[in-house]
Amino acid sequence: MRRLTNLIPWFVMLCGMALSLYVLPLATVEKTQHEQLFTLPANLLRVVLGQFKELSADMSFLNALTWLGDAKTQPDTHRYLPEQYEWVYNTLKKSVALDSYIQDTYYLMNSALIWDRYKLEDVNGIIAGGADIRTWDSMLAFFVGFNYYFFLEDSDRSLRYLKEASKRSGGNPYYDVFAARIAYKANKTELGIAYLEQQIHQAELEGRLYSIDPLKARLEALKGIRKIELAVESYQKLFLKLPESINELVALKMLESVPKDDLGGSYYLDAQGRVKSTKDTK
Repeated sequence: MRRLTNLIPWFVMLCGMALSLYVLPLATVEKTQHEQLFTLPANLLRVVLGQFKELSADMSFLNALTWLGDAKTQPDTHRYLPEQYEWVYNTLKKSVALDSYIQDTYYLMNSALIWDRYKLEDVNGIIAGGADIRTWDSMLAFFVGFNYYFFLEDSDRSLRYLKEASKRSGGNPYYDVFAARIAYKANKTELGIAYLEQQIHQAELEGRLYSIDPLKARLEALKGIRKIELAVESYQKLFLKLPESINELVALKMLESVPKDDLGGSYYLDAQGRVKSTKDTK
């Protein structure tokens, strides 16, 4: 009887693993109703999986990665549906809850959710938690610092994490330059371009091929925005006023054409001459 009692915890963990392995792939199957995407709660899995929770964390990450590789974005916005983002968010959040030391989970959250501006505060908070736990990881600290500045407009927290990234890396001059430029309120778009170019290079070196295409798409979008900004600056110097529209810049040959918006919207100038998108969610 005692021997049978000792086997009960193992039986529960094996059942939990079987349930996890059965349910996780369901989200990658093509469905007619998006609400059929679901994920098991991390608290439940942590209890039933026991020492197998790290394996389930890996499976959650791989499931999200596989889904993102196969899923198609909406043709008009080049984005996923809100419920699809929510599933990716919950799946990766579960992976972190089961094993907070997996580097690739944070990387995928940063590339798949942050740059599409989905739950910015929450997602960056999770990545910040990973940076705090992985005390040797300079790249995660850099991600958090950049996100706080570029997306969340929080220079104080941005500088704190960028300085931490520099400290962990032994004084990486790239991080120091970023921190210095943010301290002096440097051009946001230029910082974004420099950041993405560095991240693409880093991803190529580390073999993280899954993150390169989304980063390249964002890079091209920012380069397009920067072209408009430079044309606005030239117009302002020449006419001592702001242009009425982007089309005016094209008509005056200050801009070759209106760059394509990767969000599926159209660029326009606000009252302060800043480049905005009709699909901008910031």
